[in-house]
Amino acid sequence: MRLKEKVAIVTGGASGLGKAVALRFASEGAIVIIVDVNEAAMAETAEQIQGLGGKARAYKIDVTQQQDLRNFMEDVVAAEGRVDILVNNAGITRYRAFGGIGDADWNAVLDLDLKGVFFCTQAVAPYMERQQYGKIINISSSLGTGTTPHVGELTAGASAPYASAKAAVIQLTKTLARELGPSGVNVNCVAPGFFLTPLTGATRSPDEVAEHISVRTNMAVLNRPGRLEELAAAVLFFASDDSSFVTGHTLHVDGGRTDRM
Repeated sequence: MRLKEKVAIVTGGASGLGKAVALRFASEGAIVIIVDVNEAAMAETAEQIQGLGGKARAYKIDVTQQQDLRNFMEDVVAAEGRVDILVNNAGITRYRAFGGIGDADWNAVLDLDLKGVFFCTQAVAPYMERQQYGKIINISSSLGTGTTPHVGELTAGASAPYASAKAAVIQLTKTLARELGPSGVNVNCVAPGFFLTPLTGATRSPDEVAEHISVRTNMAVLNRPGRLEELAAAVLFFASDDSSFVTGHTLHVDGGRTDRM
């Protein structure tokens, strides 16, 4: 087991990519701390892990709230004695017509997808620095390095807030790697391509979902969506000591996205 008795926090761990990571971490022996705002879903994921013989607890936390995060990290360390791994996965998309994107849409996406990553890392850093060990994995997106011609019936500009936040996460990863590296903390990033998750249909009609699946499948040279376990395996690499001499790196897990290559 590559994560035996490691304490691993997964934000947005109640469903989708985060849930897949939480399940994989638990199977590798980690004590998984699931952070989400969906109480029912995160409790269900924790119970699933426990039912499989793993260890998991769930906390309802808004990762945009700096002081709440600091209190949460203090609670985790008090209960577990340490924190070894942080996966900054919580995020949302809000695709709107380019001309109609306003403060509420922009701020909602940037707050959760970027500020939340920074605040979570800021809250966990003192503990990792003190123990001279830590693994931080930020989840970006293929939209952080490339563009898409359209989102359903919308033009490319509809993804501007999300793409901007995810590009910033890649640069933030490098900055945090420089900041925390001297203390023995590795900070890396995974940029997923197309995976079927609850976010796929969160802001799209059924017809738009079908078109989205078709377009994204054709944009990958492997000509298929990714499987959640494939993303979880990439995150596991960065969370484990297999990547002990890797930091500040972004790994694209996207099937060979042609809009990036």
